Amino acid sequence: MVTAASAVAPAAAAQLERELANLLYDHPQIRSALKSVESARREITKTKSGYYPTVSATTETGHELIDSPTERNSTDGQDGKPSSRTPYATSLTVTQNLFNGFLTDSQTRTARLNKEISQFNLETTKQNTLFAGANTYIYVLRQQRLVELSRENEATIQRQLNLEDERVQRGSGVAVDVLQAKSRLQIAKERRVNFEGALADAASRYIQTFGHAPNIDAMTDPVPPVEMIPSTLDRAVEIAVIENPAASSAITSIEVARQQRRTVMSELAPTVDLEGQVNYEKHSGATIGTRRDYSLMVTANWDLFSGFSTRESLSQATFDYRASQDNRDDTARRVIEQTRLAWQALLTARERLGLLENAVNIASEVFESRKRLREAGKETVINVLDAENEVSNAQINYTSAAYDERLAVYQLLRAMGRLNIANLGLEPS
Repeated sequence: MVTAASAVAPAAAAQLERELANLLYDHPQIRSALKSVESARREITKTKSGYYPTVSATTETGHELIDSPTERNSTDGQDGKPSSRTPYATSLTVTQNLFNGFLTDSQTRTARLNKEISQFNLETTKQNTLFAGANTYIYVLRQQRLVELSRENEATIQRQLNLEDERVQRGSGVAVDVLQAKSRLQIAKERRVNFEGALADAASRYIQTFGHAPNIDAMTDPVPPVEMIPSTLDRAVEIAVIENPAASSAITSIEVARQQRRTVMSELAPTVDLEGQVNYEKHSGATIGTRRDYSLMVTANWDLFSGFSTRESLSQATFDYRASQDNRDDTARRVIEQTRLAWQALLTARERLGLLENAVNIASEVFESRKRLREAGKETVINVLDAENEVSNAQINYTSAAYDERLAVYQLLRAMGRLNIANLGLEPS
């Protein structure tokens, strides 16, 4: 069976491809996700700072007035008056961590994993945005085509009404047939107005998605990459579980939770630092003169008891780890569900398309036959109008099914995690 998705020349998809390419580099949600990736990258640099030494400098000065027995009994020529001086002190400390229970290693690993998650989230956002763009684009085309069909149906009924009116004027027609034709015309107009309203709503959705109004005259029916669809549902599910970014993000979240446990376990280990310090003091501590100190020490700190906070934190991290595993299982189920639903939607759309194509052909033949009978005076106008309505309904259903098939391909690609730049052939703008 030749499907609607494959019956259009490949060049026809160029308009949608351009729109989607621009969407990838201009949509606010994608820009936000990109900034989240950059933020996660900066977090890696931040955690690596634990591998480097810290350098701190301290300086203090001020005015000091000393009135003590020593000063009053001194022979400095002040006759026992309080002494006044300006003390000054400065110090430089360099600290290099030697061991902290592998805390820095764990934090750096966690930061890298969080960056991977942010990249998976970016890919999810991109694919969701691409699907939203394709959905909006196809919806506008669908409503535009339905408006055209409704106008054609309205024009056909109007012509039939004019013919019946002429017959009545000549005395060969029936007045009630004219009234019935007018009734059918009003129904056709109502349908056309309804489709025009839906087209206006579709244009509003288009503006929200793409940031500009649709150029309907330049829009063409897209050709989804049906060659990316596997031959069986089982294969589609296998691909989805592996390539869907949401599933990959859930798996990486388990590793993050495992690293969080290691981070907590580092609290059970001592912290060992190498510390070098240089001090310079002048008239400090009520002592006249200059003092210089130099030191290089290894210091160790070990919390022997912390009120069971470390134990409870470790227990909490364990539950978080198990929760991440459950979340992974739930995400996998959801991905499989989405893939199955998308697969069935595609099969249903393709089957409906073949049936509705036959329905359009049959309804058209019936309409032409009844119209010829009416012209020969052997058929009523109401039957002719009903036959015309059947043709219109069949064409509307066929049009909807044709666009449903195109959309189902994009939906299945998104579920499998393959709705990306490479598979859509998008050119970076």
